[in-house]
Amino acid sequence: MFSRPNLYGNLTKICGNMRTTALVNPSSVTAAAASSPTPYSNANVRQYHEVVGDIVCPSQVRGIDHIRDPRLNKGLAFTLEERQILGIHGLQPARFKTMEEQLELCKIAVNRYMEPLNKYLYLADLADRNEHLYFRFLYDNIEDLMPIVYTPTVGLACQRFGLIYRRPRGLFITVNDRGHVFDILRNWPEPDVRAICVTDGERILGLGDLGANGMGIPVGKLALYTALAGIKPHQCLPVLIDVGTNSYDLLEDPLYVGLRQKRVVGKEYDDFIDEFMEAVVKRYGQNTLIQFEDFGNQNAFRFLDKFRNTYCTFNDDIQGTAAVAVAGLYASKRITNRNFADSTFVFAGAGEAAIGIASLCVKAMVDEGVDEKTALSKIWMVDIDGLLTTTRKKGTISTHQTKFAKDVEPLDKLEDIVTKYKPNVLIGASAAAGIFTPKILQTMAANNERPIVFALSNPTSKAECTAEQAYQNTDGRVVFSSGSPFPPVTINNKTFTPGQGNNAYIFPGVALGVIATGTHHIPEDMFLISAKELANFVEQSDLDRGSLYPPLKSIHEVSMRIACAITSYAYKEGIYINYLTPTLIIALNICSQKSHIRFEL
Repeated sequence: MFSRPNLYGNLTKICGNMRTTALVNPSSVTAAAASSPTPYSNANVRQYHEVVGDIVCPSQVRGIDHIRDPRLNKGLAFTLEERQILGIHGLQPARFKTMEEQLELCKIAVNRYMEPLNKYLYLADLADRNEHLYFRFLYDNIEDLMPIVYTPTVGLACQRFGLIYRRPRGLFITVNDRGHVFDILRNWPEPDVRAICVTDGERILGLGDLGANGMGIPVGKLALYTALAGIKPHQCLPVLIDVGTNSYDLLEDPLYVGLRQKRVVGKEYDDFIDEFMEAVVKRYGQNTLIQFEDFGNQNAFRFLDKFRNTYCTFNDDIQGTAAVAVAGLYASKRITNRNFADSTFVFAGAGEAAIGIASLCVKAMVDEGVDEKTALSKIWMVDIDGLLTTTRKKGTISTHQTKFAKDVEPLDKLEDIVTKYKPNVLIGASAAAGIFTPKILQTMAANNERPIVFALSNPTSKAECTAEQAYQNTDGRVVFSSGSPFPPVTINNKTFTPGQGNNAYIFPGVALGVIATGTHHIPEDMFLISAKELANFVEQSDLDRGSLYPPLKSIHEVSMRIACAITSYAYKEGIYINYLTPTLIIALNICSQKSHIRFEL
């Protein structure tokens, strides 16, 4: 059975004590059967689709249905006695296998596949038939499997979603369901949902408008909620808002599974999103966490501004990306000995990720004691039409970009901007592959002893430069990070293993802290706190190998540290709903220093 995390059970108990009922461990089946004269009368037996979440009682689901339910299935780990009592004797081979033996088989099986997409499909199948084994396998091999269940492979899975779709793993709510969104939510069998990840598929990673094919993103995100933060799988709900797609290729693709129409926009679209938000609160409660993911730039900012003070919501593309990038910048201070306020930043890209990072950088500078006007003057932003200025004649500037526009002469080329303004930090969030040319990287190296270059665009094919290009063109002096993983690079007889600025370092811990405290709204301070916690977890050995982030194998502990920090902040600021005593806060911080999630049969 998937047990609660051993060392930080307090947090998960808080997550589960508001609306849960008793959870019966599968190992208790034998004892229950022995103590009851008629443990399996017809009144007690239910079909597997009739039981949900924490009220799944193994004694109520018998026979083939017990094996077909991924929440109850243990593969070949059922003992002979369990097989006889549950009515599954003879439905499986005679061999008994422990979880460890099954995990070894999973490793052999996944390693036989050479293509990442085939590995992704194997893991999806595993999740559909044995939930406990899937999350344990993911937990134990997070370094190897993170690129499969998340970026970059999830991008390929979205592109081919119509071909690989097998069974429902979330809700598809179309614009044709207007007026009935609440009824659609009621069709989801789990009544105790605490976290929702929702996308409309308009801007999937750096791949553009994928419409309904974007469902792979919320599915992958919420899998990491469980694997990295221990949030119960049945409390997570992936949602795809299908309002059409503007991709001509998808509209003509016979394998496309979404609505075959142009995107609905304007008031009709906004009213539909409003209905969805209201339906979520009506169905699951005011403190249900709603994570917005991969919406178009304008909609992402609009919805964040509109909903952040009325719902429990955040946008991972804006705030999660910002937190992980700023964490890397905090860690880089130990290399450059330079504060935020002492640096000049140039951003290639002025979309939601870039604006989010820049805004959190401003907040970090203010935290260092600099006034906001001075902090804004340190940041230069470039979009497809060139430098954001108040005087440029082509291109438009959105409301969120306005504060970063400078009253200077327009410049169109990134190379000229880097040469003129001599940034210490160059951050790419443009989805423009190769935009960090050798000349730009060499200029950064000429102007800085340790230039900082972040190529954050996903997937790998959209990165502004590769790790090898960054190190080669700076004589190995660059402080580098990327949004997708790159292999180690050897320069001047030294091998660098660059770290990936992965949002997965941030959003699971934030989600756990928010759910644990029952916080109704998520202040921006929580993301600065998360960035600091992540940076504090980076050790000198990580910096020496060329990484600004801790190894992925420690990401579970990072998530717990962040959750504890969020919990403490919510308690101190009085924005919690679930009561937390100071003693419990101290206990949580102690737990965070030695926490490990356990997945057991």
